[in-house]
Amino acid sequence: MEFGFVIKKFIGFWLMPMSFTSLLIASGLVLLWLKRHETLGKILSTSGLALLLLFSWNPVSTSILKPIEQSSELFDDSHNVDYVVVLGSGVNSDPDVPVSSHLSSSARARLLEGLRIANLQPNSKLIVSGFAGNNSKSCAEVYATVAKDLGFNSERIIELRDPKDTEEEAIAVKAIVKDQPIALVTSASHMPRAFRFFQHQEVNAIPAPSFYLAKSMEGIDWRFDSTGLYKSERAIYEYVGQLWQWLKS
Repeated sequence: MEFGFVIKKFIGFWLMPMSFTSLLIASGLVLLWLKRHETLGKILSTSGLALLLLFSWNPVSTSILKPIEQSSELFDDSHNVDYVVVLGSGVNSDPDVPVSSHLSSSARARLLEGLRIANLQPNSKLIVSGFAGNNSKSCAEVYATVAKDLGFNSERIIELRDPKDTEEEAIAVKAIVKDQPIALVTSASHMPRAFRFFQHQEVNAIPAPSFYLAKSMEGIDWRFDSTGLYKSERAIYEYVGQLWQWLKS
């Protein structure tokens, strides 16, 4: 596995809300227990707890994620495309659960939207992507298996099992589709960054966002919960990803 890819994932992990705030709290508690720099220990542990609560509070997490998710319009079903491209997401090859449960919630949402669009475009091909990582099966392979189990024609499916990230996916897709139009399916929060990679490869892509987390609802959800924390995580991950993308460009 490439060193740069590992470094990117390592940095991304420690910038996530849970990892970062846990580090602050743990560092502060260590200083307090050792009775060294107790003032700094109090500042670190209190700051970590305050940030953890802030990132877990739905009004905050929704407000930082929603601008990213709403930056791309919904796919217009009147568009004609030759390919429907579903980008890879989380996969866990557990033989004790149904194959559909091998996919993360975001992966299932992406595949469902991809199949919906492909069924509206009977002459299109479905390109599914995603590498295996530490799993026995790649995301692309599981996508294809689930799609076929749901009755989708296997002859219309193209698997890309090797790309490790979105940039590699864009390069691999370009080699197949050339200048033909595609529907690009990924999570709504991931779409701005993904679309830029495909634009850089001059792929004729139309955004087809899925898996919205920051949804409008009647009233305000004032709770502190894991859903709020997850929304903050997705927002921060994408902001960091967009910064990394800008630095590399």
